[in-house]
Formats: sequence, C-alpha cells, structure tokens
Amino acid sequence: MRAVEEETDHRAATLELIEATRELMLASATTEMGLAELHSATEQMRAITAVLAQRRRPRVLRGDFDAPARARAIGPEAGYRLFPFHPVAFPMEMHFSESGARASVVANALFEGPRETVHGGFVAHILDCMLGTLMQARGTLALTASLEITYHRRTPLDEPLELFSRIVEIDGRKTIAEGWIEHDGVRTAEARGLFIALKETR
Repeated sequence: MRAVEEETDHRAATLELIEATRELMLASATTEMGLAELHSATEQMRAITAVLAQRRRPRVLRGDFDAPARARAIGPEAGYRLFPFHPVAFPMEMHFSESGARASVVANALFEGPRETVHGGFVAHILDCMLGTLMQARGTLALTASLEITYHRRTPLDEPLELFSRIVEIDGRKTIAEGWIEHDGVRTAEARGLFIALKETR
C-alpha cells in the first residue's frame, strides 16, 4: 500500500514539474530580460538540468491505456488529460460522449506558425490526438494509417478553440474518424483519419 502511495505521490510531483516546465518554456521564448539576466537564467537552468539528469528513465511517463475508456464510461463530465507528463506535446483535456469527443484549448506563443496563427503542424497534431484518443476511449488499440487535413482559415493564438471528433465508419479492423477545430463557431480546420486496429494485444 505504501509503495502505491509513493508512486502516486511521485507521479503527482512529476506532473507539477512538467507544468512548471511548460511555464518556463513560454517564459524563455517570450522574455525580454537584459543580457546579464539572460546569461544568469541560462546558468540556473543548466544547473537544474544537471540535477534532474542524474536519474533518468528511458521514456516519458505515460498514462494508463484504459483511462480514456473509463472517462467515457462515466460520461461527458469526466475529463481525460492528454500528455500530462510531456512538456512538448499539446496539452488538452478531452470529454467523451457516446458518439464522439470534444475539448477546449487556448494555444499560446509556443505553437505559433504564421504570425498570430497556430502552426499547421500543431493543428494536425491536435486533430490526430482528438481522433486517436477517441479510438482509445472506445477500447481500440489502433494506429493512424492516414490523416487528411483541410485548412479552411487561420486558427488563432490566444483565443478559445473548440475541438471535436467522431467515428464515421467501422469496417473490420478499419475505422474512419473525423474531427475539426472551431473558433467562434466557425471551423478553421478539419481532419479525416483512417485507423487500423492492431492484431496483437497490449
């Protein structure tokens, strides 16, 4: 029991560290401090990196595969957080219904492509996550076989974005899903993905 509690505490502390890392990344990318302060901050960051690197795991912590399915079973009020332990991936919380999923996000300056616009690669990343995690929430272990993105207009930074996904068709091991991003009720991008269920068990 104590080992379980320690593991829970460790994951919670790691989650807090990752949240602080995201804040650091944004502050680093947008700071206008002077030259001396920049050099000092760099030295401090490298010192922290050296401490953290003394004990490392080979990969980033992952959540339980069945967690999205459990959230879906509870209903839309239950949220599932994507990439809580990955500071580079786009963080979001998904809510599932019987037929689909939705999320609300705000993209900051770290995700900028064209001026004041979310980079198209991050748009694809977000939509792939919306589709793939919906598959996971339905208990299907699958990989993205193809993903077609249509960009209708710019997806703005620092504005509330609504994300949606749904299953369109299931044919044996093949599933087609679609998703989209809305800003002020208008679609900025859409995705259509083909997912192939894996034969092997997880």
